[in-house]
Amino acid sequence: MGKRTSQAQPEAQPRARRKRHSLVGSLVRWLAVVVAVLAVLFLLGGWYYSGEIRSGALEPPSDEPPTYGWEVTDAGGTVSLKGSSDTDQAGQAGVSGIEWDSGYAQSSRLVSSTDADGGVIDVRAIEPGNQPPAVGTEVRVDQYYWDTDPLQAHGMEFESIFYSSNISSFPAWYIEGTTDTWAIVVHGKGGTLAESLRILPTLKDLGYHIMVISYRNDVGEARDPSGYFTYGESDWADLAAAVTYARAHGARDHVLVGYSYAGTIISNFLTEHPLRNSTKAAILDSPVLSFSDTIDFRASLSTLPIIRTGVPDALTGFAKWIASWRFDIDWVGTDYLSKTGQMHTPLLIFHGTPDTSVPYATSKELAVTRPDITTLITTDAGHTRSWNLDPVAYDETIKAFLTGLDESP
Repeated sequence: MGKRTSQAQPEAQPRARRKRHSLVGSLVRWLAVVVAVLAVLFLLGGWYYSGEIRSGALEPPSDEPPTYGWEVTDAGGTVSLKGSSDTDQAGQAGVSGIEWDSGYAQSSRLVSSTDADGGVIDVRAIEPGNQPPAVGTEVRVDQYYWDTDPLQAHGMEFESIFYSSNISSFPAWYIEGTTDTWAIVVHGKGGTLAESLRILPTLKDLGYHIMVISYRNDVGEARDPSGYFTYGESDWADLAAAVTYARAHGARDHVLVGYSYAGTIISNFLTEHPLRNSTKAAILDSPVLSFSDTIDFRASLSTLPIIRTGVPDALTGFAKWIASWRFDIDWVGTDYLSKTGQMHTPLLIFHGTPDTSVPYATSKELAVTRPDITTLITTDAGHTRSWNLDPVAYDETIKAFLTGLDESP
């Protein structure tokens, strides 16, 4: 019988420790993948939102038909309009214009606003003598209230004139006055001269010569060399040219009036141009006073696609950083709140707290930091709709402000 040999038993292996090491390694690799994915998503998100800044804030408007966001569902003495609840004119009280492809009507008030089928139905009263749009017509609600010119809207005789800037000549309306003060009115981004029609009667009553100007990047006009809106950095030269034109035609001083984006143009003029000291006053409605703060504000009201959560501040900041080198944006240079120490012109500002386009907080900040020159009128109106909410109070406030300057020592 052969000799039996015994086999050596293998030593016990530290299996638990190897498993633990394997688990930690897997976790590290998984976390690395997650971090890499998040970094890529953050980079893509920043690039995407920098593009949104370009398309939403920088690119000039194209000469295309207007977008109609409402449909007429009933018409008569009132019109019922069905649209999206997130349009900036939804539920806006006060007088309004209603525009459609072949017509325009004026509405005296908002009768009601109710949610319906994922949208909203606004019922608006039609001013006597206006023909409402037919049922089924696609329309848009317009805060301008008039879409014509000074003669058709108010019976004011006017001239179509041109003034020359450093890049082109631009058209303007001119209405003759009886004093040696000129009022120069500047519309908002993508707007038209018709935006001025709400304030023209008040300025005319004060005896001012009135000049309502176009400027670079308006539809049909010269583009800025950058191809973009520059938030006062270059287009303030167009305002300066208009002031020079007024001075050459007899203006001793001038009043500047601006809506929304025009706040940047006027603010830069009031901090940079030698003629800023001949500015009697500035009247600003829902003004953009800081491009950076406005982008932050708009982002705070936005949601991320798919996951439908708010846009994180870090992502907004990263998108702005990308936009600064993609589109040559000077965020510091277009923050006019940081330059208020250079301003010496009396300012009258109208701004509504429900404004979802330009932050009311920036107008409030200006009023707090420069109470010596700023009169802030806080309203319950949407963007550039303070006049629409109460035309009489708006006009009387302007008259009292400007006549008070005449009476002050």
